[in-house]
Amino acid sequence: MRYAKKSLLALSIASFIGMPAVALAEDIVGTINAANSTTYKVSVKNKATGLSREVTPASNGAFRISSLPTGEYELTIVKDGKIVTTDKVRVTLGSNTQASYNLSSSGSEGLEVIQVTGSRINPIDLTTSDSGLVVGEIEIDRMPVNRNLTAIALLAPGTVSGDSRFGNTASFGGASVAENSCYINGMEVTDTSQGLGCGTVPFEFYKEFQVKTGGYSAEFGRTTGGLINSTTKSGTNEWEFAATALWTPAGLAESGSVSRGDGGTGEVFRNTTQDEYTAKEITFSAGGPLIEDKLFIYALVNPRNIQDDFASYTGTDRYTGTNRFVKRDSSGGDNLFWGTKIDWLITDDHTLSFFAYSNRSDTTSDTYGFDGETGEIGSLLGTTILKRGGELKSVNYTGNFTDDLTLNLMYGEIETEYTNIPGNLDCPTVTDSRGLPEKITSCGPGGSYGDNVDNNEQFRLNLEYVLGDHLVRAGYDKQTRDTMHTSAPITGHSWTYQALAAGASRRVGNNQNYTNTTDSTIYYVSDRIFAGGGGFTTDLNAWYLEDEWQVTENLRLNAGIRKDKFENAGVTGLLFSSFDTDVAPRLGFSFDPTGEGTSKFFGTYGRYYLPVPNNTNYRAASGVSDTTTFYTFTGYDSTGAPTGLTPLAGANSTVVNSVPNPAVQATFQSEEADPFAKDEYILGYETQLTDDMTVSVRGIYRDVVSALDDYCGPLASQATCTLLNPGQDSTWQLDNDGDGVIDADSRRTYTAEEIGLPEAKNEYTALQSQLDYKAEAARVTLVYTWSRSVGNFEGAVKSDIGQADPGITQDFDFPALMDGADGYQANDRRHVFKLYGSYDLTEDLTIGFNSTLASGRPKSAFGSGYPNIDPMVYGSYGDTFYIYDSETDSFRFVPRGSVGRTPWTFKVDLSANYSFELGGVDMRATLNIYNVLDSQEIVSVNEHYEAGTAGSRNEFYGAAYSWQAPRSVQLGLEARF
Repeated sequence: MRYAKKSLLALSIASFIGMPAVALAEDIVGTINAANSTTYKVSVKNKATGLSREVTPASNGAFRISSLPTGEYELTIVKDGKIVTTDKVRVTLGSNTQASYNLSSSGSEGLEVIQVTGSRINPIDLTTSDSGLVVGEIEIDRMPVNRNLTAIALLAPGTVSGDSRFGNTASFGGASVAENSCYINGMEVTDTSQGLGCGTVPFEFYKEFQVKTGGYSAEFGRTTGGLINSTTKSGTNEWEFAATALWTPAGLAESGSVSRGDGGTGEVFRNTTQDEYTAKEITFSAGGPLIEDKLFIYALVNPRNIQDDFASYTGTDRYTGTNRFVKRDSSGGDNLFWGTKIDWLITDDHTLSFFAYSNRSDTTSDTYGFDGETGEIGSLLGTTILKRGGELKSVNYTGNFTDDLTLNLMYGEIETEYTNIPGNLDCPTVTDSRGLPEKITSCGPGGSYGDNVDNNEQFRLNLEYVLGDHLVRAGYDKQTRDTMHTSAPITGHSWTYQALAAGASRRVGNNQNYTNTTDSTIYYVSDRIFAGGGGFTTDLNAWYLEDEWQVTENLRLNAGIRKDKFENAGVTGLLFSSFDTDVAPRLGFSFDPTGEGTSKFFGTYGRYYLPVPNNTNYRAASGVSDTTTFYTFTGYDSTGAPTGLTPLAGANSTVVNSVPNPAVQATFQSEEADPFAKDEYILGYETQLTDDMTVSVRGIYRDVVSALDDYCGPLASQATCTLLNPGQDSTWQLDNDGDGVIDADSRRTYTAEEIGLPEAKNEYTALQSQLDYKAEAARVTLVYTWSRSVGNFEGAVKSDIGQADPGITQDFDFPALMDGADGYQANDRRHVFKLYGSYDLTEDLTIGFNSTLASGRPKSAFGSGYPNIDPMVYGSYGDTFYIYDSETDSFRFVPRGSVGRTPWTFKVDLSANYSFELGGVDMRATLNIYNVLDSQEIVSVNEHYEAGTAGSRNEFYGAAYSWQAPRSVQLGLEARF
């Protein structure tokens, strides 16, 4: 008997199939083209763990081996107990491995000889129609990629960096940075309070990453942006120990930049020249068999020592120059990460995994006085302990009950803390936006204090059944998000000194205006008291059903539906927001025009819903009191607090934004309201140019079909405002006295014209092209994205003003705030080029590169007043697109994004990795240089032209908030034995 053995090529990481968010495994899908295909057996075995699986092909030769953990497998085809062929196959995260074998039989004298006349793995993944990127730790280790999930996400097409005021975040497909989801080993680790950021583990723990930018299957929900999915390492039959050391020295980093007010000639606004960041990390890991071929463990500990020093400010960022310096120390036993993953192969068909970690971190934050002009650091003003991170534990079960039926179950819980514990409780928050040379400042860091802890309990069930040419999936998932969040301002007050120009007006009380009728500027102070909170809950439930139908050998259709239910309850346990979404369709196709597996046309359509985040529970239904009172003053004391206070407009000088009685659903949510939702359309083509090169192009269109935000005009319930879909007729009831009881006979339907809000608009259009070159020694990816993001609101948060209140931003609070809002959005980057990869100079030395060239973001000029002070149109606060000129007593209209753009940015990162052996231990030394050219272009600016009231010009308008990070160096050493 003759045997033919051919190695199957690894599937390109440039494309991938939509895997379940909870799945830690993938499928091998193939075909045996032979007479009597059911007489063959196809088996795979992972030699590292001993896991093996065997299936019998269908009558048409098709076979599928489901839910395989990622890794290297040996695939064997057997007939009548005799091996026909053997191949090596790699199963990667988010990819189905597709194998095809042509077999023929011949022989004489009754001896049958099976020959392999052809074998193939499709270079283009014909089973997928979604969009994104899959990359493993090996690829990442070869390139200079920062060690965080956002850096991984930014490798994918259609992703751009978010505003620095939200932390290290990414925008997917024009969406705001608060609309993404993150998973580790099937557990969602997204910040459930605001959607900003994710739970993370050390990079040495990760195994593979999957970035989904569009075309999600019905299994995915609760995100209208993108998704980052990752898996961690597991133990094998070989014990392996490793130690890594990473050092990011401040001494090898370049200094930052300075921005000034008054067009660059005034006072210092931001000064980052003294900023320093030093990180020292050591990671110890061990993995191996507790019972060979049965029970495996991988465990890791990561002591961390991080010193982060940076210039800051006290008060409101838009009106305050750098006047503080913060030194943060994260070290010692309170910053020790630990994590483990235990895998039990109960049988070849049933597996159980346990995953747990703790990334708790206590940071000591010391605040000092700071002279932004000279860079001199002053005396200590106060110390705050920042308690961050939390603990996760989860269990995953996978059962293959037959060749066609697979069950996945997952249960887990993650607790995350965001608590600040200040040491200085004597000095309030103080902002001075009067534009005077002498500033009034606080004697301490200011801020607020209170508990802030999230707990997210999760359960998922997924069933998969093969029925002829159909792969049917069904599932259910549930999350219970509990939060304890209380807050109070230090000293009970937060003061902002402001100026009111002659002839200018501002809202100082509910439905009360104050006009400066004098011939000179009036100086006054506002006191915002934001206090309260408690415990509250959000329940999320969803079910889905989908079918992957192999219509013909060359055509595959995906059809799915998903239905979500979102329920938010306040401190009383009563619902204040509840949504039962429409059935959301998910459709896709993949067509091979040649039948050779070297090209495909593909397309998707989907509707995605975003739940109401727990931050809304906190703001509307946790018992928070939010009032602002306006005063004249005669002086100020040593803490920065005003003295000689007199209400600016008499008894009616207080604006009530929320009352301590939690909202009820009838007053907070309009009866017709639909949850936030987007539609997405993608059409693309991918083809293989050579054995090593593929190219793809796709067009993308995203549109918000229902925006959900709070309206706060006089028609709304005055206790907390009212959630509605802007531009639509809406029905609600009132609680105008704020007692938590519905006002009698207050139910009414308001027309869109009465409310006065425009219909919400947010559209993203993009054309993406990508070229991948994967050879033995070189790996290169080139991506170009042309995109346009327009509308009258960004999404869940507002990057242009740095407001992190998902779903209840100032957008749509009053009609005046939307006049001029239609324009290019803050995440609009018209042109983005990405080039990254690596090259093996020798067997032991690899160089890597990662570069991005991107056009700037649009800029606006926000005003603080409006020509029409009718309370039906203009409320007590908010940034408008009108600027007041006191000399002409008129307003100038400046629509969104109409005052230019920030500069283009260009960044090049380089790395070198050298492998060697020392005393029988495998070693690897790494050098990463980020921003080699030290380009420090401006990435965000102060867009507030006026300083809180009409006619009071903000001296810091146009000054840079942030720049590209200066050049820095990271050194690493790794030992494996």
